[in-house]
Amino acid sequence: MATSPYAGTPPSNWLKITQNLIAQYPISSQEILDVAMQSWEKLWTSQIGGQISLDEVELPATVVGYFFQKLFAHELKSRYPSIWKGEELKSDKDLVNIQNPYFSTEMKSSGQLGYALFGNRSYNQVAGSSGMSGKDKSGFYITMNFYRKTITLLRVGWIDQDDWVPQGAATGQAAVLKPEVYQYKLFVINGPYRNASPIELLRGIGPQSVVQFHNEGVYTFGDLKAYSGNTPKIKKTISDNHLFLKSF
Repeated sequence: MATSPYAGTPPSNWLKITQNLIAQYPISSQEILDVAMQSWEKLWTSQIGGQISLDEVELPATVVGYFFQKLFAHELKSRYPSIWKGEELKSDKDLVNIQNPYFSTEMKSSGQLGYALFGNRSYNQVAGSSGMSGKDKSGFYITMNFYRKTITLLRVGWIDQDDWVPQGAATGQAAVLKPEVYQYKLFVINGPYRNASPIELLRGIGPQSVVQFHNEGVYTFGDLKAYSGNTPKIKKTISDNHLFLKSF
């Protein structure tokens, strides 16, 4: 496992390191967004056997994430065939940088309602240890949160293997990221796509509030930004989230 660029540095200094890493990264945030949206559209317009659209099929979130990863890698390779390719060997990252392996990148997606990311318990184990493949889980990451057929958040940054914390129970198979990783090591890629996010992603919007919002025709962030009614709860939500909603 390569030495982390964050090694020996307190979390309070991580943000500057992340900014430097992203400045070096060979794909701009805007292009990551462009490739992601193209790949997402292709995924849901794909057909099985030339007859059944994936849009008609109830796919598990893990399958959606896998298809998205493969389409993202394919689009990147088609744009830069001498620089990027998809995973071919077990030891490969999901996106392989042919010219400089340092920039090879893992992709991680989550289809749950929220912005958290989840890994397998093995993510915290050193590559090459007993039962593990040779893939190094430290390095650059492109992450995607989605809900149903909507991308809700894209991020790029760096995650180290020991940033993953396994579940406490011995039988738990999941791992979660430390809070400071979201705060300092993953850069949010904003864009108009976030307007399609479901209103439930805002804090303070519980099941009862959702019904009230839906009755007023407010289903997404975009609907909330365009709202011109007088319902106090909705107006307060707009006020409380003004700066956030204005950021994309």
